[in-house]
Amino acid sequence: MGTHRSGGTRQLFSRPLLAGALSLILIVAIVVAWRGYGERIDDGSAVAESCLEGEGVVPIIADPAIAPALQEMAKAYNALDPIVRDHCVNVEVRPADAQATLEGLTAKTWDAQAYGAYPGAWVPESSVWAAALEIAAPATLAGSPQSLVTSPVRLAVEPALAAAADGGIAWGDLPALTRANSLAAFGRSSWGSIRMAMPTGPQSDATSLAAQAVAAVTADATGPLTAEQASSSDVVAAVTQLMSAPPSAGDGSVDAAVQSISETTVPATAPIRAVPITEQHLYLITKDDAEAKVAAVAPTGPTPQVDYPVITLAGTQVQAFVADATAEFFTFARKPEQMKLLTQAGFRGAGPLPENTATVTFDEVTDPLPIPEPAASVEIDKTLRSES
Repeated sequence: MGTHRSGGTRQLFSRPLLAGALSLILIVAIVVAWRGYGERIDDGSAVAESCLEGEGVVPIIADPAIAPALQEMAKAYNALDPIVRDHCVNVEVRPADAQATLEGLTAKTWDAQAYGAYPGAWVPESSVWAAALEIAAPATLAGSPQSLVTSPVRLAVEPALAAAADGGIAWGDLPALTRANSLAAFGRSSWGSIRMAMPTGPQSDATSLAAQAVAAVTADATGPLTAEQASSSDVVAAVTQLMSAPPSAGDGSVDAAVQSISETTVPATAPIRAVPITEQHLYLITKDDAEAKVAAVAPTGPTPQVDYPVITLAGTQVQAFVADATAEFFTFARKPEQMKLLTQAGFRGAGPLPENTATVTFDEVTDPLPIPEPAASVEIDKTLRSES
């Protein structure tokens, strides 16, 4: 007789063995997938896949003096393939005139055709512009501006006059030195006055800051200059005297004034004998001179400084990713290896300064002038420009 199988289908594999085999297969699959993901990270495809919102431009406007270094920083930052709020961001720094930028930011609407894309931040030469923006359009500022670097204001002076003065020029003396025969105080009665140029065009914040230093001394300010002090009759008279008859050369710029001073051959008849200028600017235009053609004079009294404030901007035109990326970029810019790009160009900050030159010796600033209250800064600038 034939036989039959009893008890149904025969079990070929035990359940524990089957579970172990499946676990091994799963582990191998995870390892293979992880290796593939790692390779995608290496070739950048994983980064691209994480930019869910696509690419995003982060515009920043900067003073022409500092823009080149910030552009180099932006290249280094962009090379890190930063992702902010699911955007692959690209910081773009463009130089622009401060007066034009202020006009754009305080207009009813921003004219992108005239001024370019609306910026996430603006870095002008000094807090003169931060004050003007705060007074005219306070809602455009996102928080208090923070200085990136500084540079003290000096006087570029005709060398023979600097030698005659022998450190005897103070900020508070400048209005009186513009008067006829005032150089008799330095034994040069036949030379007339200091003949100090006071440029008010682009990149001439040194002029405004020199006026602030004069105003602070005139008002005997012990802290930041106030609006009340800035509008006092004594201060207005002092600033007005500074601008009573300033000479100019060429296009009226700071550079043209320095060139005129450097070309002086007869000190007694020099058309221009002095001009306010930032230390960094003077360093830049004289660093290749084997011998000093102008003297860098630091008048006694509190020293005014350009401070390159980072003005982060607010409003509906600043998208969230732009605001965040702007903050991230300036955190990156303040790292020591990035700050060297600025300090090696003559700006003062957290990095080594260049070697002294025949003209600029980067003397320590021991008594910086406090930044005036915004309304005081605007008042001084108004008096200054009304006379120019």
